[in-house]
Amino acid sequence: MAGLISRVIFILCCFVLSEQQNILKKEAYQTVSQLIISAGYPVEKHRVTTTDGYILQLHRIPAGKRTARKASSAKGKKAVLICHGILGSSSDFVIMGPEKSLAYSLADDGYDVWLTNLRGNIYTSHQNYTRNNPKFWEYSFHEHGKYDLPASIDKVLSVTGLSKILYIGYSMGGASFFVMASERPEYNDKVISFLALAPAVYLPNIKPIAEFLLKDLNILDQFRAQGIHSVSIQRNVLDMFIKSVCYSKKPENNICMRIIYMVIGNDEEQYDKDITALFLARFQPASFRQLEHFGKVAMTDVFTSWEDGLWGSVKPYNFSNVRVPVTLLYGENDQLTEKSQILRLAAELNATGVLDDVRPASSWPKFNHLDFIFAYDIDSIFIKPFLTTITSLFNKYG
Repeated sequence: MAGLISRVIFILCCFVLSEQQNILKKEAYQTVSQLIISAGYPVEKHRVTTTDGYILQLHRIPAGKRTARKASSAKGKKAVLICHGILGSSSDFVIMGPEKSLAYSLADDGYDVWLTNLRGNIYTSHQNYTRNNPKFWEYSFHEHGKYDLPASIDKVLSVTGLSKILYIGYSMGGASFFVMASERPEYNDKVISFLALAPAVYLPNIKPIAEFLLKDLNILDQFRAQGIHSVSIQRNVLDMFIKSVCYSKKPENNICMRIIYMVIGNDEEQYDKDITALFLARFQPASFRQLEHFGKVAMTDVFTSWEDGLWGSVKPYNFSNVRVPVTLLYGENDQLTEKSQILRLAAELNATGVLDDVRPASSWPKFNHLDFIFAYDIDSIFIKPFLTTITSLFNKYG
């Protein structure tokens, strides 16, 4: 009887999956270069090697869809470098397609757009270590700021011949900039202005989760004992998971989004099942140390370095080393990087004279952490007003 039940369940699962086998659009499997070309934009791939051996791929959109599609069309343009958050990549800023992706909108507005990839995602590698080597995963966002961003900025300046760029950092990409400014203050001189989108700097609201997982369960060390050193999911397993439990017409029936909304803030009106599936399908690996470093920040309530480990001494990064004008944008309903904590950061930056502005990223009251890149109406509720901000910053500081 048990065998019969098992076979019936197996057949039903196969039926469900066969019915849903085409739910993931081709964009879920395309490379960033393929996405950009398919959208009708020119693209360039550039590689840079950090001083500690990581090889990073940068994607460049040198011209808009309506302009000449050749690298020379970028000559004399103002350059913008955009950096993703944890579990993300350069695809985050093109995956929504033309009209709804920040990178395309910037290119159409006449900017030379560069998208970086921080070590760990599929567009990065190492000179000596494979991904199966535990040493490959020995990094946190500290290394993103100390090595990856400086290398990326230098590459952009080398290729373009410019002396400065405008930097946009989302979530961990924002935190990494503050690390760079603290640890490598000379890079302040290479940045016109810094736009921080929901920067992951102060995270006291996730302290209970961090303590439960990292302290009480000690879950990451248990994984390490099994030879697992990163958060990553095999492609076939991820696809099956999305098709079976993470794809539904109504957000309340999407188990994955219900869990995610608990962490980042609920915004069901900006939910779209196809967008959600694309977002989950392009999930990128992350090192355990990244998670532990954020855990340390949450548990200590200090934007601290990692150098002494999770339970080591607390050494705050030096915000007084930040000399670049900073604009902080937050979501009114962002439960991960809360408004109160962004305002706390703003007060510290204002005390040193570098705060240019701090304000909501959108007038949409439910704007949450993911809405910065995946909101269904992102073009109207975020991108259009954001482009005005960028123009004003270049006019003011460029």
